[in-house]
Amino acid sequence: MNCSDLNNVTYQLGIILHPPEVVNEKFLIKLRDCFLNLAENHPVKRWMKWMSRSNPLNKQELEIQSFLSGIINSQFNLITDVKVKNKIINLLYEIPEDTLSEKLLKSYLYLMIGNIARSDNILKDIINRSPRLSWVQSDFKGSFYHKLSTDFASQLFAKISRHPADRRIFELFCLYLLNYYNDQSLLDIAGEVDTSSVESTLGLAYTESLAPSLVHYLRVARMGENNRIQALRDLKEYPLNEQSYWFWPFINIDPLVSDLMNPELLRIEKEDQLWFIYLMDNEKLADSFSKRHGKSFLPGRRPYLKSQLSNHQLFMMSLYKLIELGDISQDLVEKATFHITND
Repeated sequence: MNCSDLNNVTYQLGIILHPPEVVNEKFLIKLRDCFLNLAENHPVKRWMKWMSRSNPLNKQELEIQSFLSGIINSQFNLITDVKVKNKIINLLYEIPEDTLSEKLLKSYLYLMIGNIARSDNILKDIINRSPRLSWVQSDFKGSFYHKLSTDFASQLFAKISRHPADRRIFELFCLYLLNYYNDQSLLDIAGEVDTSSVESTLGLAYTESLAPSLVHYLRVARMGENNRIQALRDLKEYPLNEQSYWFWPFINIDPLVSDLMNPELLRIEKEDQLWFIYLMDNEKLADSFSKRHGKSFLPGRRPYLKSQLSNHQLFMMSLYKLIELGDISQDLVEKATFHITND
């Protein structure tokens, strides 16, 4: 990369969307060489200033970090000391549940004070949300607890997986991540968890009751293609409103595409246009819909996607589609910079 490349909006967007924690040091050095020649309002310069901001923990946060580090790295599966237990309970009131990491931390702490039901219910709520609903909760700017939990992710997964309580919900949580997420560091950690116990009971009614749609997907995903397509034609067992959110974007549905899908697609187009656009990634599905209704799905979608850039939760999903459509502009870069740096 040359400094002149930073005049290109595609380069700018690629840089500011790169996760700060995995930025190559040599690349940063190269950017610093270009830094002085950039205008103060240049998106990459603003991003670099945001990256370099030092937000040291205050005294209270340092104490909490030290306390939770001790709990997470201890060999115990249950806290019985009343003073320590009360301190954990007080922290549980403070920890938000806005991100996956925050929820994982709370689940673990409930486990440590013996409230297994509450611990499981936090994870159960996650695995019963469609991937689309989970994705919109992703955020660049997590809380202090989000960052702490992310730093201790490996230890948290290991401690929860080894707990002597029934681990089926946690194992389903790991399978949910492995099937519906693409954060490689998270997948590596979740992939270390032994999920063979719950996988061997996917056919049981009890396991299905824990997370019906997820278990349906896991069962179908393990079938050969012919059996999979045959199973999904059973709309009583696998209704279309479940398939459209849990199945269609994640497996090859080309042999399944038919006019039977159109009522569901029309419903989603009306009620959840962003997800409809994602479903139209399937070329055969898009062709079938266009021929059936005499219109292409694409015209008119760009203004909708651009309008969603003002929606904090839908920003990244909308931005991704605009990039995919080739709508990269200086205005788009500016909005992405503001979203990430809040500057």
